[in-house]
Amino acid sequence: MTDYQPGVCNIGPAEQRKRSALGALASLATLLVVLAVLATDSSRFVLLVTVVPLFVVAEGFLQAQTGFCPRFASTGVYDVSDDGTERRQVTDADDHATDRRRARKLHLQSAGLAIVGTGVVVAVGVLVP
Repeated sequence: MTDYQPGVCNIGPAEQRKRSALGALASLATLLVVLAVLATDSSRFVLLVTVVPLFVVAEGFLQAQTGFCPRFASTGVYDVSDDGTERRQVTDADDHATDRRRARKLHLQSAGLAIVGTGVVVAVGVLVP
């Protein structure tokens, strides 16, 4: 079992696996959007919508990698158990504030990755005949 560390780790292995699965599903959704746009001869700029699933990809994989969940942080809970069944309340106000700051940072990282990824998808999509 991992230990809860404010602003560092608020989810354990079971929750991390859920985040990895979410990232993988969002990757598939992104691929399906790209293939649909290319197959239907839609405007390549429709590919801008990939920013949404790419944000979910980034969130999922970053949460899995870092062991930190922004939703848990905002609601003031953590679950670092191996099986994901021991959700507990963050009782210290300073710890909760630290978690919320880390959550904002992770959201910004995900947004940045999604924007860059979308730029790449659109650029490649424009180049594909």
